[in-house]
Amino acid sequence: MPTLCLDIPAPVRYVRSLRARQIRITVKPDPAVSVTVPRRVSLEEAQRFVAAKQAWIKSHLERMARQSRETPPLDLQKIDLKKAQDELFRRLAHFSALHNLPYRRAAFRCQKTRWGSCSSRNAISLNINIAFLPEHLQDYILLHELVHIRHKNHSEHFWEELNRYCGGRAKAMRRELKTHTMPVML
Repeated sequence: MPTLCLDIPAPVRYVRSLRARQIRITVKPDPAVSVTVPRRVSLEEAQRFVAAKQAWIKSHLERMARQSRETPPLDLQKIDLKKAQDELFRRLAHFSALHNLPYRRAAFRCQKTRWGSCSSRNAISLNINIAFLPEHLQDYILLHELVHIRHKNHSEHFWEELNRYCGGRAKAMRRELKTHTMPVML
């Protein structure tokens, strides 16, 4: 089989996954490209998929490079994570009571890809990187996870309810959140 010529300015790493159902490309700001390959897909097929997605990969790498140039470096020493956690938990409890969305417990964790999550048992996990976001985006994430108590998916009903709590700006806040990166990776 002929080798495919890739014009991607970052290393591409292929990772076999027993759980994946489809090929997934992840672009990271380091810069690096990770390709998750399901067990039923050959490496050659994954390479062809990446070759077909070169323009998409390059545009994401460029966007991340632009964001890193435009975003001033964070002084991680200036953020007191314990104080930030207490404040986020206080606001979470406030929104929970205000909108009658009771959660079971809350945790503050260092997650790689998610800003937050809500389990099927209504346990909320918040990423420590939320502490570095503007307050209106922090509130958006808190409300997003609380709405998952009532709607366990991202259905139309979920977005309608979240939109009510976000003053009609849920989708705009979601887009704004995508422009932020996670500065703390443990």
